[in-house]
Amino acid sequence: RVTMAEAGGGMSKTMGVRIQKKIAGKMATKKTVKAIIDDDSYRLIDEVHSLAKAECGGKEADRLTKDLLKMVVKLGILLKNEVFSKEELALTNKFRTKLHTIMMTVVSFHEVAFTYDRGYLSKCIADSGDLIHDLVRRHLTEKSHKRVDHVFGFFSNGDMLDKLFQPDGAHSSRLAVIVPILSKLLDEDKL
Repeated sequence: RVTMAEAGGGMSKTMGVRIQKKIAGKMATKKTVKAIIDDDSYRLIDEVHSLAKAECGGKEADRLTKDLLKMVVKLGILLKNEVFSKEELALTNKFRTKLHTIMMTVVSFHEVAFTYDRGYLSKCIADSGDLIHDLVRRHLTEKSHKRVDHVFGFFSNGDMLDKLFQPDGAHSSRLAVIVPILSKLLDEDKL
């Protein structure tokens, strides 16, 4: 049986999480995030922004970066406030494993010639987006789900991946900058 005090405490926590998500959403900018994350993670975000800018222009790159930052910050708030059920926590672990696999795959495809597999990488990234949708279904708004679609849609786009991974691709030089950052973050277990 739940007492009135316990029920009120749950409501207060829920309201507190909602307020935190709202404030974090407003503050999720590259400049703000730079103050709270390590230099390598910030460099990765900056390189992702540069990639997006080269692929689809400045405004779209700004929007993609903002959507990425909002998504990450809101997930962090949900984790910190322990609002996930056991099943959802299992999804977070599954997502972390999938993200780690994607990052290792990106590094491998870059370092080992002729191993790039567009279909495999695109599917892994899209599947990760589906995991995030399942994870936050009860916790975030439809607008946040659209942000997830935007971010994972960009990264799973086969044409963009080809430009990144093919030796003569328009973004292959950017990959040469991104991979050492990813490798360092993987080595230090920061992803």
